Amino acid sequence: MRFLALALLLILAPVSIADPWRTDPITPLDEKYMEDSRNELNDLSRIELGRSFGESRDNDLRLIQTLLDRKLVNGEQTRLLQAMGIILGDYLQKEHQLKWVIYTDRLGRSRALEVPFKDEAIFPVTQISSRAAVGGDIDVQAIYQRLEEEIKRAKKKIIVR
Repeated sequence: MRFLALALLLILAPVSIADPWRTDPITPLDEKYMEDSRNELNDLSRIELGRSFGESRDNDLRLIQTLLDRKLVNGEQTRLLQAMGIILGDYLQKEHQLKWVIYTDRLGRSRALEVPFKDEAIFPVTQISSRAAVGGDIDVQAIYQRLEEEIKRAKKKIIVR
């Protein structure tokens, strides 16, 4: 009996270790949250710097960096920090033909960008906020470039089904 239990445990162990995840379409509520977050960050930028988002990718990355460097957004302002990540994601989405999705795994639910046909997702929304929360240095351009490299790597993967 013990042998049978041990054999069953060894057979089922890899299944229990697997980290199941799924993606779902972005919801209207998520779209509203993202839009409101972008608008809140844009309002702050207009008030504090006299500049708006939306001119170009390079301009927006510099604008995010300026907001951070001048400490106009701090590590406790998660919504504004995540709005910065949403803006990064918007450019990645357009430039690399990705789509916003809801990624759900055992840790919870996240807004992510899905790389089509590759079973891969990237998470730009939390790239800045996670660093700011621990007081880390934030190089917005470097983060953006790293995310682009992740996308290129994912697109080169061969998926066999």
